[in-house]
Amino acid sequence: MLKNRRSLPTAVLLATALACLLATGARADFQESFTLEGDSLQVENLIGRVEIVAGSGRAFQVEASARGRDATREALTFDVARSGQPRLTIRFPDRERRYVYPELGRNSETTFRPDGKGGGWLGGWFGGGRIEVSGSGRGAEMWVDLTIQVPRGGSLKLDHGVGKVLARDVEGRLSLELRSGSVEVAGVRGELQVDTGSGQVRVEDVDGDLSVDTGSGSVDVARCRGDRVVIDTGSGTVTLDSVVARKLSVDTGSGGVRARGIEADNADIDTGSGGVELALDRMGSGRFRIDTGSGGIRLALPADASAQVRAETGSGGIRVDMPGIDIVRQQRDEMVFRVGGGRAQMDLSTGSGGIRIASGR
Repeated sequence: MLKNRRSLPTAVLLATALACLLATGARADFQESFTLEGDSLQVENLIGRVEIVAGSGRAFQVEASARGRDATREALTFDVARSGQPRLTIRFPDRERRYVYPELGRNSETTFRPDGKGGGWLGGWFGGGRIEVSGSGRGAEMWVDLTIQVPRGGSLKLDHGVGKVLARDVEGRLSLELRSGSVEVAGVRGELQVDTGSGQVRVEDVDGDLSVDTGSGSVDVARCRGDRVVIDTGSGTVTLDSVVARKLSVDTGSGGVRARGIEADNADIDTGSGGVELALDRMGSGRFRIDTGSGGIRLALPADASAQVRAETGSGGIRVDMPGIDIVRQQRDEMVFRVGGGRAQMDLSTGSGGIRIASGR
């Protein structure tokens, strides 16, 4: 009896250790690393967080971390194509249509069709039908987090399903396409393209042409310089601060636009519903157009502005607080005037809302 009592703690310890091993085994996390040489790389992933950073060598380096209780090596495969344009494809089980990704939050869910846009493996591998990704509930719990190192001057194309994407301090070209997820980019030297079906986009400190397209979500752009800066959102506010471009284009189906510290040769701002505030620090001699279906317009022109301005409103007043303007025509709902030499052409139109024009700095 004494001997049995002494062996009891050992048995308990063994049972506890076995339980820990089983618990650890239930979460089948694993990692893979890839080195891909070439000037460009395409990465295709379904679910996870993607971080893009500057690389120190001449090749692309990818660290993949598979997570979740169902993320086994049998369920997830990594296909690498090295001939032609290098490509890394992370294939999830084609039989699965429901996935659990806790990072979404307990009561969050997103649904999309893999072949809805962009093509790529999301359409070719899964075919038709919908994929549902939720923060909890039924489904295969698996995702793959990626860290991608981009060599200097490299070009990366990311085709991603669901999850946040972050990029920082990259000197190269980035094309980021997501079905659902937010995007944060900072410190990029090179062309940047961002396309997300649903999610907030924040971009700052970019030197290169910029294109942002989101079906639903706000867009914030700060301290960017490029030949072309193009922002398009189906629904969401757009905020621009300290943007320099030859051509600036902003289009939002529903949402206000606030742009400060803008230097542009041409600008086109169009919103179906929402007010527009534009403060120009410098304007070229091109065409400037602001059109909103419903919402007021507030325009600040630089002190040395040279433009022919036409302002029209369906419902609302027009007010100009600028010295030395030459009024060509003035009516209740329309006003045409020249400022400076009248080099640029400026058209302001709102279906419902007032228009106010003033001198900036």
